[in-house]
Amino acid sequence: MIPDILAENEYYSKEMPDSLFGVDIFLKSAVKTGTIFRRHWHEEMQLYVFISGNAFLDCAGHTFTAAEGDIVIINSCESHFMKSSSNDLTFYVIRINLPFLFSRQTDLCQTKFITPLEENRITFTNLVKNDKKLSGCISKMITEYVSRKIGYELAVKASLYELITLLIRNHLRRIMTQRELSLKTESIRRFENILDYINIHYTDSIAVSFLANRAHITVSHFCRTFRELTGDTFTGYINKLRLEKSVNILCRTQSTVTEIAIQSGFDSVNYYSRLFRKHYHMSPTEFRNQHKII
Repeated sequence: MIPDILAENEYYSKEMPDSLFGVDIFLKSAVKTGTIFRRHWHEEMQLYVFISGNAFLDCAGHTFTAAEGDIVIINSCESHFMKSSSNDLTFYVIRINLPFLFSRQTDLCQTKFITPLEENRITFTNLVKNDKKLSGCISKMITEYVSRKIGYELAVKASLYELITLLIRNHLRRIMTQRELSLKTESIRRFENILDYINIHYTDSIAVSFLANRAHITVSHFCRTFRELTGDTFTGYINKLRLEKSVNILCRTQSTVTEIAIQSGFDSVNYYSRLFRKHYHMSPTEFRNQHKII
């Protein structure tokens, strides 16, 4: 059983709290229904350990629901998205900066396992259920991290090696060739600027051909690669982004639904309302009444 202990860092930040220690563990608690953790990726490997509630996740096109007791593995540089499906969603986030595991002197463990893992050539299945050994290992890691007893750094690092061993033995998805990795890395770097552009200009009318030209690839190549990296079509991605932005305006202002639709980049309030209901299973007005914070 994962210990019910509140860690120091409740909120995600881009920088690890201790640059000399490559593990960060914190708790997200009582996350409300409909709360969205927008699609993104990062170089760190990440684990979500679900304590209560449930959520819908999309990891590079793999969609599933995680619930109490489940463990979710987010591989390095893997695009992911999560939406809470309950009012009591509580989960630990474990961030692992993989170079933290490197030793000064290269050895067989580093060459055979740690380096390919850090290079994202070893990937794991995203959803893990009913694995008592893995849960026990994670429980030890969380307890040591939170207690901060003398030597906790050694204990956490030891548990981390055990964790990777268990994942490699029981939850290995695949091992990429160097060529596959190079192609994936090139795509990620190319599309980072594209996603940054979309996140800034989401209210504008953006043509796929314009984005493909920015990425210096054909439209068909762009559409295929975009879906591989985000798990969504361009239209689906930007509509979800606009919906996420609209939720913030909806809950924090008195603007009308029509005004919010326009501010979020939708040309039609009817289209906006239809998409909103499909995504959140209620109308914008109903959502505001349940979640308003003004």
